[in-house]
Amino acid sequence: MAICWGWTHLPGTSVTGDGRAPRSFVANDPPGAEAATAGPAFWRILLRIGMGWLSWPASFCCGLDMSAYAPRNLLPRCIALLSLLLCAQQAAASGLPRCGVFEAEGGGNQLRVDGPDRGVEKGSYISDRPFVVQRSEGTLNLVDLTFGLVSELEVQRDGRALHRDGKRYRLIQPAACLPPVEHTPGSCLADARQCLYNHHELSLPALESGCAEGVPQLCQRLPDRYRKADQAPGSDTPTEAQIAVIQATMEKAMAEMDFPRQCRDDDPAADTEACMAILEDRPELVEAVDTAIRTASTAASMVEVFSPAVKPTLSDTRLQRLQGLCTKVGESGFCEDVAKLQWTAGNFQQGRAALQVACDGGDERSCRQASALLQLGEALVQHPAAAVPCGHYAASGGLMDELTFGDGGMVEVGFGSRVRARVQDGQIRMRHERGADYVLQPLANGDLLGLDDSTRFQRFQRQPGNAQCSAPLVFDETPFPQDCPRAPIDGEAEACCAAGRMQGCHVLGSRAALNGKWVEASQHYQKVCQAGIREGCENLVSVMENSSRVDARPMLEAICEADGSGRHVACDVLATRNWGLLEFGQALERAVQEQSADEDRTRPAPRTPNHKQ
Repeated sequence: MAICWGWTHLPGTSVTGDGRAPRSFVANDPPGAEAATAGPAFWRILLRIGMGWLSWPASFCCGLDMSAYAPRNLLPRCIALLSLLLCAQQAAASGLPRCGVFEAEGGGNQLRVDGPDRGVEKGSYISDRPFVVQRSEGTLNLVDLTFGLVSELEVQRDGRALHRDGKRYRLIQPAACLPPVEHTPGSCLADARQCLYNHHELSLPALESGCAEGVPQLCQRLPDRYRKADQAPGSDTPTEAQIAVIQATMEKAMAEMDFPRQCRDDDPAADTEACMAILEDRPELVEAVDTAIRTASTAASMVEVFSPAVKPTLSDTRLQRLQGLCTKVGESGFCEDVAKLQWTAGNFQQGRAALQVACDGGDERSCRQASALLQLGEALVQHPAAAVPCGHYAASGGLMDELTFGDGGMVEVGFGSRVRARVQDGQIRMRHERGADYVLQPLANGDLLGLDDSTRFQRFQRQPGNAQCSAPLVFDETPFPQDCPRAPIDGEAEACCAAGRMQGCHVLGSRAALNGKWVEASQHYQKVCQAGIREGCENLVSVMENSSRVDARPMLEAICEADGSGRHVACDVLATRNWGLLEFGQALERAVQEQSADEDRTRPAPRTPNHKQ
């Protein structure tokens, strides 16, 4: 560590680092001045003042009027001031930034350097993000502890300017440095760069320890690691649907490659030694099998993508551990995640507390949400829903801040959009056009608390006014079937759909939509909708959102009328879609297409080159 020594030399004694007096910058030095290696001009002037060779400037040192003081009495003060200046120069010479607030050129982000080894990144639209400054392999790095990103940090202008990720920062508010923190050997912050690089290999205790040190990137990985540690033995095995896809993929591949009978376990001709001999003579078979295995693995993973499992709720012990780490670390993003987990588990008061910590960490949205919830005090207690509400409710802030419950369970949610409400598991649920539910939890005081991704942390309050609503309508709905587990395999979906198994028809519709074949997709989805499956009706409308060649409204009307009861799920989808907005979007798409066609017709033909070949 570099040490800056305070200067205590008396006037007339040596003041250079090697014990010699600085050489005068004037040729005719007075008697008593030793010839020595030339030093800085400031030193030479100071020595001359101390020895009485020069008169003392009236405003020299700290802005004091020096005329009333003897130069020799004030020389120690100036030397002390000079000592501080040298300390700053020495810190800058070490290649470290000065402490204080650095602002990016053009405004925006700021880097607050609190000490030679750490600081906080601040921005207009981001919460505070802690970082550490670490030298590795001769390069100074800034290690972002929230996202785990490492960027090279270039120190310029004696530590008053920084260059990082193509941005230049300048010191706008100097500050005193906090002393560097000594970290326990082997801890995450002892080598933050390497710790974050190897975070996948950390044990659960090491992950918790790193989080407690103040590394948000490790904190954010704890929930999934807890789920993995708590899962029952064998729960990570493939599902039945995945096993069926793997088997079908491998069977198809084996048939195409003419896999030898001697290598098939279910064949009477199976012979291990003969199989090994064949594979040694035909290495292309080994490569084909390897390709088939990778293809089967990919197909099995796609089953999970299209039918993702709901993440299990963490135990109370795990949630309380996360709550304690949130309070200790205080990082906004992590605490917001903890608040969401507590909210999902129904622990509203703990979720509110975590949200307040996120607010204290600089997240403005968390502050707005926590403020509305703090007004509830001890009334933040859920109350099971017995009926769909009636009347107008409003919340402060949020994309969806007004709900008007009316007849038949219909709810106006703003911008001309409507959804249908129902009571399920003590909650108010409203199916929306994206295929999921808005979820509200009544409180004992009559307020409605938002639980889903769109309304989470919102508090809806009943507005004054009289309202009377008829009972919610109930529609006949068939659950989405799992009657074609081999549908991802070529040819299987077609066979299933032809046999009336709707999962196959739905897969065909999705394939056509992914390829931009919207008319074909609508035909497959129409079959699924006719079977009373909500997903088919909703996807039929989504096709209309993407193509002006498909009009889903008359298709749904025909299905609803053909049923005759008025309770077919197509009738509900028909009543809860914003057809005016959909038709406007289609008209806009047609106008763009027509304009593009006109431009193509009026564009002059390219000139034929007239040069000779």
